Formats: sequence, C-alpha cells, structure tokens
Amino acid sequence: MKTSHPLVAATVVLAVACVAALPAAAHAGRGFKAFVYPDRTRPDLVVSVDDFRINETVWDEGGVQYVWVRGPAGNFQVPFSRIRQIEFERWSGLDASRPDWVWYDVKVTGLNPGEGYTGRLEVRVMRGIAAGVPWYTYPATDATRGRLMYRIVLGDVTAPPTIPWEAQEPAAAPAPPVAVVPQPAAPPAPPAPSEDDLFARLSIDDLNRQKPLDDVFFDFDKSNIRPDAEITLVRNAAWLKRWPSVTIRVDGCADPRGTAEYNLGLGMRRADTVRAFLAAQGVSVDRVEVLSVGESQLVCTEQTEECWARNRAGRFHITAK
Repeated sequence: MKTSHPLVAATVVLAVACVAALPAAAHAGRGFKAFVYPDRTRPDLVVSVDDFRINETVWDEGGVQYVWVRGPAGNFQVPFSRIRQIEFERWSGLDASRPDWVWYDVKVTGLNPGEGYTGRLEVRVMRGIAAGVPWYTYPATDATRGRLMYRIVLGDVTAPPTIPWEAQEPAAAPAPPVAVVPQPAAPPAPPAPSEDDLFARLSIDDLNRQKPLDDVFFDFDKSNIRPDAEITLVRNAAWLKRWPSVTIRVDGCADPRGTAEYNLGLGMRRADTVRAFLAAQGVSVDRVEVLSVGESQLVCTEQTEECWARNRAGRFHITAK
C-alpha cells in the first residue's frame, strides 16, 4: 500500500451565478479564469475553470486566449482581455471539412463601453483546470453535439443573471446601389458529405490525433470512478455506440509513488473499472482491451500534486474502426 498522504478528491465546481456585478476579466494563475455555462436548459449550472483556453492542445504553454468572430461587419480576433461574455445564441452545425469543429452564432460582449461583436465562432476544444483537475471538453463529441452550450463569462467571479450586450457603433451609410448585369446561374454545389462519409475518410491515426474519447482521472491510490469521470465515460460510451465498429484500448496509469509492482496492479484495477463502466453503458466488453502501464508512461515528472494527478489516469486509444 502506498504511504504518501491521500489526495483530497477534486471535483468540478458547480455554482449558482448570482452576484450583482462583474469586474474586468482577470488572470488566475498562468492565465484567465472563466465560468462556463454548458447547458442552456439549466442556466444555473456553471463550471469554474482556471487558466482557460480555447482551441489548443493539452498543456500548450503558448496559450490560446482569444476568439475569432466572423460576421457581417468583418472578422475580428478578440483577446480574452477585452471580453466580458460569450453568449451562444444558436448551434450552427459541424464543420463539414473538420468533423471535430462546431460552429455557433454568438454575441461577444466587450469590456469597453459600446464594444460588441456578432457573428459565427468555431470551437474545437475548451481547456483549463477545474478544482485542481485538468478539464476539457470537445463539443463535437458531446452527446448533444454541443447544441446546449449557453455562455462563457471571463473574470474572477460568476456572472449576474444577464449581461447586456453592447453593440458596435452604427456602420457608415451604405454606398448607393450599383447596377449589376445578371450573370448565368452557377451550377448547384455538390451535396455536403454526411457524418458517416467524413468518419469513413479518417484513419486510425487521424482519430487518435482528434482524440474524440477523453481520458479519465483517479484519486490517489484509488480505482473507483469519480463523479467527473462518470460524466466523461457516459460521453465516451455515447460516441462508441454511435460508431459500433470501433475498438479501443484503455491503459491504466499510476503516479510514480509506490513500487513498480504495486503500480502495475493499481493500473490494471483502474483499466478494469473503466471497462466495467463502459459495459454498464451498453458497450460490449469485446470492444475494450485493457492494459496496465503502471508508472512507465508518465506525462509529467514534477514532484507536485498537480503533476501526480495528471498521471493517475485511464487513457483511451482507438485500435480499429
């Protein structure tokens, strides 16, 4: 049995947004703090995320702390330092050329008086740290395909019930109309490929790079499924049932504390627990291979609690489709 102090279980913080005012967006730790409201049918549900980024790879120290808003007034790169709120008005669908990207119609409220942007925003992934635990979501792989995304508020405290949207200054008067000579109609565009067509074009390497199945994390010296991991595994199971030909491998991982032999056994218990949970969600056990790698594949080697937490995982790999 390991002898180090147990890790206090870290879970995603859910809080009710009820403060009276919102200060300017501020840094938390290495980056910006955000409050993500993921479900417009439950407007009081909020995830508090530190070091918030959009559309980047895991643990990218470079940071992605801006959004592109593409609208009728032009395309705007808006940094987090000028944003109060991103309101998701409507889900516009998946990107036909990049199946792990999702389009939304949005309103972005700025910190400066009168600053606001309307248009389309494309999202692949949101990342950060929630209650000390790595947090990220791919809307395209959610059970709802990200249709319920509500809003993101940047700052040190949760938002009031509403933040009024501040439109830009009125555009200049349009130029007088110009006579246009009718041109022959263009031939109709070919039909967009279906979701199944797009999936069929992807190789195994493509799928593993896109990482549609999120890893899950465990408490110190434990192999039971945490509440945040349950949410992740339900989403992973929905994706696996959507693509029933896919087979996977779950690697059970441990942090470097304890003996190598003990950590191999702990890794196998973690992988077995993940497979049993997926089976309870309707995924055949024949599709899930399990392997213990113990402490042999560390993603972080610092002697800190945050680093150890990243190594206590069940990691997903797609092996066939």
